[in-house]
Amino acid sequence: MSQYRWLIATSVKPAIGALDVHVVQASDIVYMIESNGRPWSVCKARLGLSRRIFAHGLGKRLIDINPAASINLETIKGKQPAKRKRVMLLKDELSAVLPGIDDKLGRRDGLMFRILRATCVRQAELVRSRKDAVDLAHGSWRIEAGTTKTRDAFLVPLAALVIEWMQELIAMAGDSEWLCPARSEKSRTGHVGRSVLQHAIRRALEREDFDVRRFTPHDTRSTAKGHLRNLGFSREISEIALNHKLTGVGGIYDVREEIPERWAAMEAWARFIEGCCNRPAPHGTDEQATNVIPFQPRRAA
Repeated sequence: MSQYRWLIATSVKPAIGALDVHVVQASDIVYMIESNGRPWSVCKARLGLSRRIFAHGLGKRLIDINPAASINLETIKGKQPAKRKRVMLLKDELSAVLPGIDDKLGRRDGLMFRILRATCVRQAELVRSRKDAVDLAHGSWRIEAGTTKTRDAFLVPLAALVIEWMQELIAMAGDSEWLCPARSEKSRTGHVGRSVLQHAIRRALEREDFDVRRFTPHDTRSTAKGHLRNLGFSREISEIALNHKLTGVGGIYDVREEIPERWAAMEAWARFIEGCCNRPAPHGTDEQATNVIPFQPRRAA
């Protein structure tokens, strides 16, 4: 919902907000898309939102035709650019990035990056989480439905190492209700922006602070998926760890919230990350030679 509000405030209202709904034409929508100067993906979201707004107007009998319904985005912006290929950072790359990341990003962003990497959550799910969603005693973190891409709430297991990072991040948040509170008084949300970590990593890469391939915070998920598979966990468990919806009958009937296999996977993944945080990998380390035995999941008292 916050994204839709932002799209309405920054695109729809400035372009057509002063017009009566019944006088808006397709050419007005096209102009809004052409003139906003935003990437293809953002234009797609704005066009989709416009269709929904005017569909609502049709349902309320305020208009007789949806002016956005027949607009083809490719005729305005050209074909959709190819999606960026995701990066899986290898063990020696993680060992080059993680040990000194606080010196490059600062302690707060360094903690956010470690937690993202160890829990496999999305960047937006981290920055939009409240402190009371984290249960340090139980070792779990509830991601609320309103913050997730799938629109379903889910429970993230926290390994002992991640609990320590969470404790420090919560302490840094002070009196704020948010896990990652805003760093500017101008913020309207109360929490940091969803791209704050992305900007920090981009600046560090531009300064050549990291001698690795270029990566983004979202690449923490592709990195985790690849390593979990290398550690011997099934494709299904690696998908569950990333909170991807399972297809078929299994996705319909397996409604467990606490999944022992996931706890074991996240514990093993945290141990792998801990090894990368504590010492650089020797030159020429064979990624496939890593032999990590999955740990048993933490049990609630």
